[in-house]
Parts: sequence; structure tokens; C-alpha cells
Amino acid sequence: MINKKQFRIFTIVDLDKEEEYLHEMHLKGWRYRTSRFGFFYFDQCQPDDVIYHIYDSRFLKKYKHELQDFRNSGWELIETGFCSILRKPTSDILSEEKVYMSKDLRWEVMQSRLRSCIATFSGGLVVCMSLYRENLSQSFFIIFVLYTYLISYLIYGFFRLKRKYQVDEK
Repeated sequence: MINKKQFRIFTIVDLDKEEEYLHEMHLKGWRYRTSRFGFFYFDQCQPDDVIYHIYDSRFLKKYKHELQDFRNSGWELIETGFCSILRKPTSDILSEEKVYMSKDLRWEVMQSRLRSCIATFSGGLVVCMSLYRENLSQSFFIIFVLYTYLISYLIYGFFRLKRKYQVDEK
């Protein structure tokens, strides 16, 4: 069997882009096998229209019945770790399965991940500022710029996903 390895970086606000990437690769005849440290490993297969969904594993552990519902409806669990990756041919997707793909559910998971990320980055920024408060060296400014960029990217991702999922705050 022919294997393929590609390097791609996706952040937590890019999970939708990662799903699209895996879908496109399957359309080209490459079935996703696993990923490690930004390297995606594929096996050659017949090109097919297959939907991939990536869910936060913490969310699926919290709602164990959701994972069992996925399995009962024919979704193949490929990988579990930080994220659970499921796939299913589009021809096998039934109309009642659209519930599992609901934008509200995906938004809830994304909000949880964004909150924890922003809290972590903000905490790191506070630690960084407390370490360098007396002498503002060049390394402080480099770290500060990196943190500013990361937090800005998360905020941009938040609004991009909010627009994509068209979530109305109640």
C-alpha cells in the first residue's frame, strides 16, 4: 500500500479548515490514518466523498452517549487523543444525522476550547510581564509581540467562527 506524509499546521480555531483538508485529501484518493506534530499520514485509496468531523475528546468523554450515537449510526472513529476524528461517506449520511453536525453544538465546543486557550495565554502573559517588570529587555518585547499575535489570532478566529456558525447570542 502506498503511504503519504504531509506537513500542515492547524490551530484550535482552524478545526473546520482541518476537516476540509481531510475531506479534500480523501477526494484525491488519500485516506487519513493519523497525525503527529503537524505531520498527516495518509494511505492511498479510491477517491470518495467522505465527511470528516473533529470533536474535542473532553466533550465526547463528558457526553459518552454522543460517541455511542455516532458509532451506532455508522461513523468510523479513526483517532482519539486531544481530538476525536470521525469519518463517514456522504452517501451514508441520513437526514437525522444533521443533528450531530449542528452548528450550535460545534459552537459550544469551540467556545469551551477558546476560553481555555485565552485563559492559558493570558496567564502566560501575566507571568511574562511579572518576570520582566524590572528590566524591559529585548526578549520581553519579542515574547510580548508573540503573545499579542497569538491572542489576536484567537480573537480573529473567534469572530470568524461565530460568523461561520451564525450564532446569535440570546
